[in-house]
Amino acid sequence: MSESQLPVRMRSLQTRALQTRSGRVLLLVVLGLAMCAALAVFWPSSSGKLRFSTGSEVGIYHRVAQRISESLRQSNPGVEIELQTSLGSQENISRLESGDANLAIVQNDSIGGSNIRSLAALYPEVLHLVCRKESKIRCLNDLADKRVSLGASDSGTAQLTNELLRFARIQIEPGNVQFLSFEQSADGLRNQEIDAAFFLVGIGAEAIDRLLQTGSVELVSIQIHSVGDSSQFVEPAKLIDGFQVHYPFASFIEIPMMSYSGLPSEPIASVGVQAVFVCRADLPDAEANWFVETLFAQRAVLGRELTLLSQLDENFAQASLQFPLHPGAESYFRRNEPGFLAENAETIGLIITVLLLIASALHSLHRWYAQSRKNHVDTYYRRVQDLLQRLDDVTESVELDALTAELKSIGAAACDELIDERLDADHSYVILQHMVEFCDTQIRRRYEALA
Repeated sequence: MSESQLPVRMRSLQTRALQTRSGRVLLLVVLGLAMCAALAVFWPSSSGKLRFSTGSEVGIYHRVAQRISESLRQSNPGVEIELQTSLGSQENISRLESGDANLAIVQNDSIGGSNIRSLAALYPEVLHLVCRKESKIRCLNDLADKRVSLGASDSGTAQLTNELLRFARIQIEPGNVQFLSFEQSADGLRNQEIDAAFFLVGIGAEAIDRLLQTGSVELVSIQIHSVGDSSQFVEPAKLIDGFQVHYPFASFIEIPMMSYSGLPSEPIASVGVQAVFVCRADLPDAEANWFVETLFAQRAVLGRELTLLSQLDENFAQASLQFPLHPGAESYFRRNEPGFLAENAETIGLIITVLLLIASALHSLHRWYAQSRKNHVDTYYRRVQDLLQRLDDVTESVELDALTAELKSIGAAACDELIDERLDADHSYVILQHMVEFCDTQIRRRYEALA
C-alpha cells in the first residue's frame, strides 16, 4: 500500500507546482495585454480630421478657435483641425449633437443635449449694448420704441437678450425688433438703419472697438428706471442679481473704462456668461486630456496674442459649467490631487500592520504545526529504534516473527498517516523509511544466524 500510493502523492505535488507556474505565466500575459490596452486608450490619437465649429469669421469665437488650433498643431504636428464658421453658440451645439463637429466654443447658457461635454471655461462674454448717440438711449426702458437688433435668431446673444428683456419687462414694438448677425448689426448702426444693437462678446473685441471709433455710437449700461421715477435707475448689480435667480448662468460684469481705445469714459454695467470650450461626449479621454493640457501649457502665448485668454485659470475653467466636464478634462484638472494611496496612507498603513501581524501569527502557527508533525514522526523513530534494541536479545525465530509483524505495523501506520496528510512526504519521512528498511535487513540477518 505504501509503495504504490507514495508515488501518486508525489505526482500530485508536481502537478500542483506546474499548475501554479502556468497560472503565474498566464497572469504575466494578462498584465502585459492590460498595459498595451492602457497605452492604446490613454495615448493621444491624431488620426482623422477634427472639425472645430466657431462663429462669425470676424467674431471673437473664430479668433479664439484659430489660436487654440494653432497651439494644438504645434503640440502635435500630425493633428488636422478644420475650422467651421457658424452663426453662433446654438448652431455650434447643433453641429456637435449631429456629429458634424467635434469641438466648439459656446456660451455656458446654451441649450444643448446629453451629447455635449465641457473642456474648459475660457473667458467671460459680456453683453454690449451699443446705441446711436442721437437716439438718447440711457437704459433698457428707452428701447421700447427704438429699432433694435437682438442678435442672430439662433445665436446665444439673442437667447440672453430675450431672457433679460423678459425679466426686466421691457417690450419692444414687434415691428422694431430685428435679429441680425454681428456684422449686420454693426452695419445697421453705421448706416442708421437701427438705433441699438446687442453684442455678446469678450471685452476688448476689435469689432466693438472699430464701431466705437466711428464716434456715432456709444456703450450704454444694462439698467432700468426705478419704479415710479424715470429720472432714477435701479442699481445695475441688484438688477443682475435678480436676473441671476431667473437665469443662473449669468453674472454681473463691468466693462472697464478705456477698454476700447480710450472708451468708455466710465465703467459700463452689464451682464455676462462664460465662453466654454466644449466637445462631443464620445471624444476619447486621451484627446480631451491633451486638448486641456495644451491649452494651459500655451496659456502665456495665447494671452499675448489674445488679451481675453490672458486670464485663463484652472479653477475658473472648471467652475459653474452647465455641461458636464469631460472625463479626460477632469483627469487633467485633478492631476495634482493626492492619489488613492496618499489619501488613504494611514488606513493602508494600518491594514499592512494588521496583515503583517496576521502573517507572523500564521508563520508561527505553521512552525508549530510543522514541529508537531516532526514530533509525530519522532514517535515512529523511537518505535523502530526500540525494535532494533530488542533485536539484540532475540534467541528464537518466534520472537523474530513478532518483531517482523511489529515492523510491518509501524510501516503501514506511517503510510496511512501520510495518505491522510497527517504526515508530510518530506526528508523526515524518507529517514523513517530508511530506518524501517535497515531494521528489516537486520531481522533477516538474525533469521539467517538462527537457522
